Amino acid sequence: MSETERIRRLYDDRAANYDRSLGLVERLVLGPLRPAYGSLLNGETLEVGIGSGLNLPFYSPAVTRAVGVDLSREMLREAEKRARELGISITLIEADAVSLPFPDASFDTVAVSLALCTIPEPATALREMARVCRPDGRLVFLEHVRSTNRLIALLLRALSPLNQRAIGCHLDRETFDLADGLGFSLEQSQTRLFDIFRLATARPPAVPRVTLD
Repeated sequence: MSETERIRRLYDDRAANYDRSLGLVERLVLGPLRPAYGSLLNGETLEVGIGSGLNLPFYSPAVTRAVGVDLSREMLREAEKRARELGISITLIEADAVSLPFPDASFDTVAVSLALCTIPEPATALREMARVCRPDGRLVFLEHVRSTNRLIALLLRALSPLNQRAIGCHLDRETFDLADGLGFSLEQSQTRLFDIFRLATARPPAVPRVTLD
């Protein structure tokens, strides 16, 4: 079984109880970052790894069209229920982040939260997110990464293999360094809890123009 399929099954199995499993801990740890993430969404918006739709209550009124994708069909069912309860119109599609089923430059905003830690090929997913984002659009990231505190970083590195086996999540990825290396222009940023959690916006990498002689 591939790692992608393993993760799909893990989250299908966890979907019904996923929100309850996060509970108060998530609210205490993330604090104001989810509302801040939602406030940055604008125009035609794609949320990659939407999961059970925990960000939906915080979507900005500036979102004119919402689309969410996730690997797990059961998580999408939970997102659909939440959207219906909130009265939010959103198109939900089962899809892998490394192969998004949209044409180039389809969205004003492409967003992801707490998912690049789990996607087996984060660089490919980032390139796909850049591909479907309009050149003048914006990407919004809310992710957990390796702490800048050396002792905490060592602890996360030690615990990461256990967490990866349990829920597919890497605790010590350096996602923003990866994005920077791929050419994303990182802009405003907020951090929380020893810089483990970070909310940032970015512009997609510039695509070289091909000129014909």
